Amino acid sequence: MFTRKNTLKEIMTDPRIAPYADRFVVGLDLKQAPFYGSTIEEISRQRIFHGYSLLNGFNRLLEAAEEGDFTYPLYTEEEIKADPRKEEAYFMYFPSMDPDADERPFLVCVPGGGNTQIWNISEGFPIANHYNQLGYHVVVLNYRVGGKKLYPAPLADMAQLLRYIEAHKAELHLNAGHYFIAGFSAGGYLVDSWCTDNHGYPAYGLPAPIINISVYGFVSWRGVRTGHDVGGWSMTTHGFSLEEAAESDWNVEDHISSFPPTYILHGDNDHACDFINSRILADALQNAGIPYEFEIGHGMDHGFGEALFSELRGWIERSVAFLNKIEGVAERK
Repeated sequence: MFTRKNTLKEIMTDPRIAPYADRFVVGLDLKQAPFYGSTIEEISRQRIFHGYSLLNGFNRLLEAAEEGDFTYPLYTEEEIKADPRKEEAYFMYFPSMDPDADERPFLVCVPGGGNTQIWNISEGFPIANHYNQLGYHVVVLNYRVGGKKLYPAPLADMAQLLRYIEAHKAELHLNAGHYFIAGFSAGGYLVDSWCTDNHGYPAYGLPAPIINISVYGFVSWRGVRTGHDVGGWSMTTHGFSLEEAAESDWNVEDHISSFPPTYILHGDNDHACDFINSRILADALQNAGIPYEFEIGHGMDHGFGEALFSELRGWIERSVAFLNKIEGVAERK
């Protein structure tokens, strides 16, 4: 097992998980990162996401790697041949050791990265580990990113994930009709969009998630403040100018009639994805009479992930309590 004295370099080059090192942050060469040679303990003092959260994720990744291949492509060779970018879409499966996990809903975890990267290192592996410990199977979706006019490809990847799981439910011990979702940042935009009545699960003829968990997610192209390069992001995401995006049907708050109960978290000092996004979502849910809970991290910035040693510490346990309340299940002692 890795410890807080290990450097990120030592972990990434460990032969047991080196084959998966390029998945730590898809689209970013961490060897060039200023903290590549830092220990986990040092990273804890340098980054908003806590180094010990990374450590938990690395050790869960190590367990998965030692058990065998845990990565599943979403598309067939024929589909990839027809559209080579579909090779980028896959999921990593982290089953819980809890004997009752098969009977519970599983989590689809969707890390963010501005639709150009995927931060499994802080919003994938540690989150999977934490929910595993609480008795839930987790799949971490790595969707297509990069380029211009990316959408609706990530939503198609989400749909394909559920279809794949349904086709392999006996092997995976998962039920595609019994799931909940959690998305972070750009992954939050994906899961929130998945819940909409125009572009989400109803359009794909797939079941609704039991709950949606939106963590510092992007919601509205109208909720833009100075200092955010959202205009550039609207072009990457939809091929729209910001003005066109604001008038488009890709503003989540306009299409929430199909939304499940939603658990929202956001720091009110977010310099990457403005806090107003989550406020817009909460207000829309309130007006529609859809159950939600909204946790605010006072003074907290973007990318806190598991949020260890912060005001929002324990949010994962509270999200499970919310899930249990919605399902009508008594909290497990």
